[in-house]
Amino acid sequence: MAKKKIAPKKAPAAKEREPEYMVQLGDPKMVRKDLLESLREIIIFMQGYEQFRKIQHEKIAVFNALKEDLKELRILLDLKLKRRLPKGKMRPALGNVPLPAAVAEEEKMEMPVEQKPAPPKPKAAPSRNDLDELEAQLRDIEGELRRV
Repeated sequence: MAKKKIAPKKAPAAKEREPEYMVQLGDPKMVRKDLLESLREIIIFMQGYEQFRKIQHEKIAVFNALKEDLKELRILLDLKLKRRLPKGKMRPALGNVPLPAAVAEEEKMEMPVEQKPAPPKPKAAPSRNDLDELEAQLRDIEGELRRV
């Protein structure tokens, strides 16, 4: 009987060897506790972040609704209200001009229906200032409203 020759086994070259070392932990229970506490804090942070994202989405939805409301108001102002308002004789002011106290009080007070309005003052020379023009236009509008 002939003996077969057995070839020596070769280690596969494609397979990498894993590192063969170990790390000793001084107190494994404390390390585990620290890891769990860290994970707990991460979860709490992530929950807070999700609440933040939820609030952000709500905020975006509210702003979109506000934009739609503003578009609707602009349409109402441009198409319906401006057609019904009387045409003014003045050009628009370039800034926010606060109303004088006398004009503001006139707007706040309601005039009874039985009371006759004061006759409008005759128009003065073109040297009147803007306040006088506003008051004259206000009186004209009030007169028109009483007639209607």
